Amino acid sequence: MIGSARKRLLIALAFLLPNLLGFIVFTAGPVAFSLVMSFTDWALTRHNRYSDTAVQWVGIENYQRVLVGDEAHLFWDYFGNTAFLMLGIPLGIAGSLALALMLTALPAPASTPRRARYALLGIILTLLAVAGTWLLTTPGPPPDPASGSELLLRSTETGLTDLTRYDVARLRSNAAVLAAAAAGLVATSGLAFGPMFFRGLFYLPSLLSGVAMFLLWKTLYRPEGGLINAGLAPILGWIDLAARSSPPLLWHIAGIALAAATVLAALFLVIVGLSRLIHRDSGPASFVGRLAIVATMLAVGLGSAYVLVQLPQRSLLPSGRAPLSQSSLSTVIDRLATDLPSAPPDALRRAAAGLGDTPRTTDAISALTAAAGDSAADRAAVTRAVLDAAPLVYEGLTSGDGLQPPLWLVDARWAKTALIIMGIWAGLGGGTMLLFLAGLSNIPPELYEAASIDGATGWSRFIHVTWPQLAPTTFFIVIMSTIGGLQGGFEQAMVMTQGKADTIVLAYYIYNIAFTDQFQLGLASAIAWVMFILIFAMTALNFRLGSQMTGD
Repeated sequence: MIGSARKRLLIALAFLLPNLLGFIVFTAGPVAFSLVMSFTDWALTRHNRYSDTAVQWVGIENYQRVLVGDEAHLFWDYFGNTAFLMLGIPLGIAGSLALALMLTALPAPASTPRRARYALLGIILTLLAVAGTWLLTTPGPPPDPASGSELLLRSTETGLTDLTRYDVARLRSNAAVLAAAAAGLVATSGLAFGPMFFRGLFYLPSLLSGVAMFLLWKTLYRPEGGLINAGLAPILGWIDLAARSSPPLLWHIAGIALAAATVLAALFLVIVGLSRLIHRDSGPASFVGRLAIVATMLAVGLGSAYVLVQLPQRSLLPSGRAPLSQSSLSTVIDRLATDLPSAPPDALRRAAAGLGDTPRTTDAISALTAAAGDSAADRAAVTRAVLDAAPLVYEGLTSGDGLQPPLWLVDARWAKTALIIMGIWAGLGGGTMLLFLAGLSNIPPELYEAASIDGATGWSRFIHVTWPQLAPTTFFIVIMSTIGGLQGGFEQAMVMTQGKADTIVLAYYIYNIAFTDQFQLGLASAIAWVMFILIFAMTALNFRLGSQMTGD
């Protein structure tokens, strides 16, 4: 028996040997080599077969550069970008759960004759919707070019021709008709084929992942000519018109009421959570999850309230600083001459003269700081003097040119948001939805029957039956999503923004250091291992909280 067991072990090892060798050569070996490399100054531009410079052992110098040294501000900035992009993970998980719940609630496919009748009804309603959309959105006859009223809309987008306003209206009408037809086709197919059609439809974005999807979304996000901004423009126009034609006080009261309601609701949720935690009705993991929900609610509610109070032409809160006049600049220079005796007055005056007649406060601070000095005290003194000389302005979002569609992948304020929206769309119906569907199918129906007998409503059944039963599935999804979020973002930034508009993440940073910036393999390896420690810490924290949530 001993010889037979040993023989079976040798046979099993022989079958496992190819995979084991592949793991050692292509995974474990490079990982161990990168750890050793992170303690050296290896750079391919300085250490190669054509150079006599030897690789030096530098110890933890690379790690010091990353965490507290020359590279620290870049590393933590890009880590902040990575964390910001991960804000879409909870929304994607919640959306996937909602889709899974909807799919399980759909009725079973009807009989063939009934499905045929449903399909016929859907086709008739689709034709009516398309005809109505065409009648409502089709512009009138084109203007006579000889009248001079046909204005061209000049576009800064490469490859777009100049379009008249009539052409733009016609294209928007065509887009609305196509949208109505697509919505009708989806509804008709769902009536004809049942839940399986929607499962395939929701999973479709996962099949489009990769460079092709990124290029598609890049086209959709084009500031001029993109479908997203084409759809947003009329909506923003209606909001702009409503804000301009109504009293500002109405919007201010609505924003204050929304902010107050959000804060009160958040306090109520926190107090209830603390009460349950004190009385041991729920554990620490449940309370942490409640705090995450409260933080999300505060961000959405207070952000929406801020938009409301800032929407009228006369906003409730300051929206910025007025440009500086030459007299204001002279006052700033006189004050800096007193506050900073070491700053050369002539250099300050030359810097002010190069700013023009009405410079912005940010430009004035940058120019005067460069002339005064680069220390923290100099920057603080210049900033204080400039801001004191520039009065606050209360221009609302509808002042000036009014509400305009965002410059999605161009403006740093919107680029990361655009990537988050794309990530949520791509992840809603993918593997996360399938995992939730599998988890929902494993919940015993007896639990729902008992809850119904006890008089539980739909929401109570979800809170007390569905959600606890899905805890292991949710735990696994959160772990994998966190790991993927900390590692991801490279392909999106590379294809869609090329790292511009403040969209560089840690993976993209490692790529730049290793393959585009002097090929600093040692420093890039150190960054990768710091990233590994962060991922390990986040995973350990999730395991700690998740084990309490699942009761393991």
